[in-house]
Amino acid sequence: MYSQNGGIMKKSLAFLFALLFFGSLILAKEFSVGASVGYYSIADSTFKQTYGSGNLIYCGFFSYVVGHNIELRGEISYFHDRGEMTLTKEPIEFSMIPVVLGARYKIVDIYHLSPYIGAGFDFYSFKESARIGDTSDSTVGFHIEGGCAVALGESFFFDLSLRYIKADAEPYDEIIRLGGFKVAVGVGYSF
Repeated sequence: MYSQNGGIMKKSLAFLFALLFFGSLILAKEFSVGASVGYYSIADSTFKQTYGSGNLIYCGFFSYVVGHNIELRGEISYFHDRGEMTLTKEPIEFSMIPVVLGARYKIVDIYHLSPYIGAGFDFYSFKESARIGDTSDSTVGFHIEGGCAVALGESFFFDLSLRYIKADAEPYDEIIRLGGFKVAVGVGYSF
C-alpha cells in the first residue's frame, strides 16, 4: 500500500514538473541541442565493490532560455557497467537511463565564458543482469550542479559541468545509492 501511494506521488510530481517545463516553451528566447560524455561515480559502496568506482555516461540534451539568464533543460543519458559478483565472481551487468528536467542560472557573461549554477529532478530507470536473473526498478532523485559554457562562435558552445546527484532506490528493501558525482564535457548548438 505505501509503495503504491509513493509511486503515484512520484508520477504525479514528475508529470506536473514536465507540464511546467514544456509549457514554458512559449516563453523561450533561444533553443539549444547537444551531447556530452562524462564520468559517473555512483556513491553506493556495494556497487563500487561489484563494479568499481564508476564509468562513462553519455547524454543528449535539449534546452531553452526563458526570462533573464534562466535555461530550462531536458536530458536523457545512458550508463552501463560490467562487474563480478562478490562471492561467485560471475559476470554481472548494470545499465541505467537517467531522464533529467532541470534549470540553470547563468551568473554572468565574461567574454566568451558563461558560468552557471543549476538544479533539477532526475528519474532513473535501471537494470542489473546476472546469470541467476535480472532485476529492474526505477527511482526519482534530484541534482545540483555548477559549470561553465564557452561560446565557440555564433551558435556553437562547449560545456563543462560538475553535478552532485541524490537518488536512492530500494529494490530489495535495501537502499541503493544510485546518486553520486558526474563530471561531463559537451558540445551544443544554439538557434
